[in-house]
Amino acid sequence: MPNRIRVLALPGHGQSASVLEGKLKRHREIWGDEFEVVTMDPPYPLVSGSVSHSTITDAASTSSCWWDWSSHWRFKPGEFEGAVRHFRRFYEENGPFDVCFGFSQGAAMAVLVLALLERPDLHPVWLEGPHRPGVDWPPRPFKCAVFASAFGPGDPDYIAWYKKHRPITPTLHIIGKNDVVADPQHSLDTVARFANAKVVWHDGGHHIPRKPYFSQLIKDFIVSARDAHDWIDMPTRDGWGSPTESVASSAGGDNPLAGTLEGDTPFSRL
Repeated sequence: MPNRIRVLALPGHGQSASVLEGKLKRHREIWGDEFEVVTMDPPYPLVSGSVSHSTITDAASTSSCWWDWSSHWRFKPGEFEGAVRHFRRFYEENGPFDVCFGFSQGAAMAVLVLALLERPDLHPVWLEGPHRPGVDWPPRPFKCAVFASAFGPGDPDYIAWYKKHRPITPTLHIIGKNDVVADPQHSLDTVARFANAKVVWHDGGHHIPRKPYFSQLIKDFIVSARDAHDWIDMPTRDGWGSPTESVASSAGGDNPLAGTLEGDTPFSRL
């Protein structure tokens, strides 16, 4: 199908591409054939509850992570670099993509990737020569991104990336009011790092809400951003736009139109 919207989906800690596929199954039914969703495995396999940095996993059934859970506030030496190389290799083999979807730690990785896509000089690993002949690297930024239960970065060295320049890629942040894994305040701190962010709350916890109206909400956001956002001659702007917010209660969620974002206006063409 021509002009399909290609979505790259990043799973959370202790999950895998196949697990995230299952979590997105009901959403994909509503999104329809216009969307192609590609899920990828995180780089590091979990071994008895800990992370093995000696190997990079390619097995879809393996429980994996982007980095050790204890590294949220400070990466171990080489840990983030290994995650970046893993992401790059997958992207070069399977890209390009229009949209990034991240859940939990996968969303934390996506937060960092969005900054790298807009400012490739932030990290030397991102600018290494392409691993595959003929690959044009670095790629253009995503048209938009959707984060569920996002947090981070917590490492001060990477928080600094967002102090002088907030990425202007349109982002949708889905936050559970009762999330006990990713503190909602940490998710709001993540929202503040983006210049064109929208926030939607749900009544649940640390999960991707499955009600049909969330599926429709995500679809509408992606289609709107895809149609309105153009990265040609992208200017560098700081402070452009501000987060808009709505509360998407799971009560009455059977209405697919109930998730329309308050104050939602088409994104400016850049």
